Amino acid sequence: MMNQNDACQRFKSWLEFRGLASGTITQYIYWFTKFSESLPPDTDFLLLDKQLAIDYVFNFKANTKLSPSTINVISSALCDYYDVILGRPISKRCLPNIKYTQKEINVFTDSEISLLLQNSDIRLKAWIFLGFDCGFRVSEVANFKVKDIDSDNMLLHITNSKRGKSRYVKLSPRCLEVLRRYYVTYKDEITDYMFPHKTKGHIPPQYISTAFHKLLLKLSIRPDDKLRFHNLRDTFATNLWKAGCDIFLIKKVLGHSSIKSTARYISCNTNDISDMISPSDIMNGKKHE
Repeated sequence: MMNQNDACQRFKSWLEFRGLASGTITQYIYWFTKFSESLPPDTDFLLLDKQLAIDYVFNFKANTKLSPSTINVISSALCDYYDVILGRPISKRCLPNIKYTQKEINVFTDSEISLLLQNSDIRLKAWIFLGFDCGFRVSEVANFKVKDIDSDNMLLHITNSKRGKSRYVKLSPRCLEVLRRYYVTYKDEITDYMFPHKTKGHIPPQYISTAFHKLLLKLSIRPDDKLRFHNLRDTFATNLWKAGCDIFLIKKVLGHSSIKSTARYISCNTNDISDMISPSDIMNGKKHE
């Protein structure tokens, strides 16, 4: 017989063996734990029926307001457990991924970025710089370490990010200046992590997101647009494209697996469309010749 704790530990060990990002492992274990808590206390986790997982996901979707992407994470976590730990894979026909429209890319204007950077909190200012100037995800900011700063070559090293990948991004002089000011201010608290937590190693990503959201509300920056920290990364990528940066280089610095993800930043920029010549304009021009 295998109890809940043993099942979670075995599942976590397998996820770590796969080399998944720590954030992904945390999500999978969290949702597997929530699923296990819905079962009777004396449940043998080696004998779970597949229908239990299917019913759990369907009921969860019907009775909560969680996003489709979160529901898909729950499905993936349970499918992985049944497939690898129990050896009884759940068919995608029984538990398919939910199709959904990706969130629209929303970028900050230069004036909005300037306004955000006028705040006096040097830690918050460092987070914002890493987002809009370096393209960091919020989880990458939380996991950022002192050793990841290469000031000699003006590079930042992002390690073990989404899907366990690593990459380098350019470190601008202004960003370096802000990071140094932050370091001087908090040097007595900083550990291996640039943004440490008192008990959990590094600061939780949600803490960063919440602090950024409060700043947006305080400054009254488009409150109806539901802006979030990730829009700093959107701004970074869109500005690179507008500046003429090669799309494959943008893909590289964003850490995308597919060029399709990067291509979204091309479609969101309508400046080139506004500047193009319409066929009727060409016809009118010829008539005037």
